[in-house]
Amino acid sequence: MDKYMDWRGKVLRRRYRLDERVALGRTVEVFLGYDLVEEKEVVVKLPLPHLVSDREYCDQFRAAAHRATRLRHPGIVEVLDYGVEEGRPFVVQEKVEAKTLHDMLEAGKKMKPLGALYFAVEMTRILSYLEKQGLSHGSLDERHIFIYPGRRAKVSDPGFPVVMGGTENPFPVFFNIRRDIRDLGYLIYRSMAGRDKSEVLKDIRNGRLRWDREVPPRLERFVKLCLDTGEGRGFASAREAFQEALSSLREEIPMVAVPGDEQGEKEEMLEEVPATVALPLPRLRRWQIWVGSVLLGVGLIMIVFWILSGFIGGSKVEVPNLVNVSVEEAQKIAAERDLGVLVVGRDYDAEVKANYIISQDPKGGEMVKRKTVIKVLESLGPLTVPNLVGLTLEDARSVLESRGFRVGEIVYKEVAGYSENRVVETDPPYGSKLSTGDSVRLVVNRKSP
Repeated sequence: MDKYMDWRGKVLRRRYRLDERVALGRTVEVFLGYDLVEEKEVVVKLPLPHLVSDREYCDQFRAAAHRATRLRHPGIVEVLDYGVEEGRPFVVQEKVEAKTLHDMLEAGKKMKPLGALYFAVEMTRILSYLEKQGLSHGSLDERHIFIYPGRRAKVSDPGFPVVMGGTENPFPVFFNIRRDIRDLGYLIYRSMAGRDKSEVLKDIRNGRLRWDREVPPRLERFVKLCLDTGEGRGFASAREAFQEALSSLREEIPMVAVPGDEQGEKEEMLEEVPATVALPLPRLRRWQIWVGSVLLGVGLIMIVFWILSGFIGGSKVEVPNLVNVSVEEAQKIAAERDLGVLVVGRDYDAEVKANYIISQDPKGGEMVKRKTVIKVLESLGPLTVPNLVGLTLEDARSVLESRGFRVGEIVYKEVAGYSENRVVETDPPYGSKLSTGDSVRLVVNRKSP
């Protein structure tokens, strides 16, 4: 295990350089790194050396990293990449320029009631998103929460294993959102109390929370419901907790504007506008009606002239070849010949750059009437083969099919360091550029009989 003891200066997969170890947790060490390809700073997390031999833990770590790459939410620290180096898994995350809630509490700062309400809305919105994805955080604490100016927050490491695989309950239950809601109640209470953890936990165990006089009753009730959620009472879902937090905030600031991330939130905000309110229409003057009528008549004449010009002109033009031309440039080229361009579909293509044209109808060189619309298929660029190493065969198959690939040949062979039925290699390898419908060959670990 000595080879894992100090990886400062090491370059993972010829891309991520580990510059400085900035944190040491219960299960991982955290490095400030540098992406040599994108030329930007990143954060790299690796399991502690003594956990590398724990196969179950490493499998769970890789699986959690894979799930995290599919999460896209402004309140979640983005996972950029993951992989395995010398048998040791790692995950690459965006570098966050903000302090953690732990840092702020250690500095002696406290949340004010209004700030706590905003924090409750932010956090329950994030938990609602995870709930919708079929996940929960599993280890929500002050070290995993970053606080931004403007009352914004981000969380890191949702769904990652937090303890060794040899214990009774080694990993977070990936869909136990009630535990996250309970932990949120603890975090809000501790952040407002400004006291030591042991004192806060004692208050919670005794069921006697000590609040300052300026704390709104709705906020006290919200925290109580969060704490009760861990015992099967309280909130039934993160969505319900979000609605309660938002309602509590609006009770304090009725006209507050809270941006929503989900369609449900937008619909909820729209429902607050009474449907029976009649808006008064302005009374138009006679000269305004006259001017409007003239403009309308001119517009109608221009439209009729444009339609008839296609029949009157009668001349034909040659269709330009727009394949491998950007959509924007294609529209300019077509307009010069009095033709139009309509994007009728988009697809992934390894040979054609994103926003460029894959095919067209009619084809280049054909003679058509003016005003003809050319239907084109726009490229979304190449499909990148995802990192499937460490996933079960079933999960790998699901990921490939959901991203537009076909599952190719499946080859079984025994490979040391992996659990049975886990993917150990893909062909083409991770990062290869393919088109929609291309197949990926999987090599799966299986012990010899």
